[in-house]
Amino acid sequence: MKSKFSLLYLFLLSSMLFACNSPENDVKATFVGIIEEVHEESATVSVIEADRIYKISGLVNINLSVNPEESFQVGDKVKVGYDGTTMETSPLGIKTLTLEKVE
Repeated sequence: MKSKFSLLYLFLLSSMLFACNSPENDVKATFVGIIEEVHEESATVSVIEADRIYKISGLVNINLSVNPEESFQVGDKVKVGYDGTTMETSPLGIKTLTLEKVE
């Protein structure tokens, strides 16, 4: 009986550890856009190309701090990865997961 509880405890513990290590920041959608405005750690981007499934358009507010190694300025063309959800704000809000300059 004691070994069953030990096995159950080990199973539950390993399940919790696996759940804690599973990636929460899975990029499900991307878009390409031009930076229109830069604020301290955010920017407003005008979408020029978006995924077919997660079609977004117009202006989107992104978080620049996801890529601290890069310096962004107005006019930069960027590729943005996000979790696929949008916030009903103006401009549209997203959870920025990846950000890179594109040529």
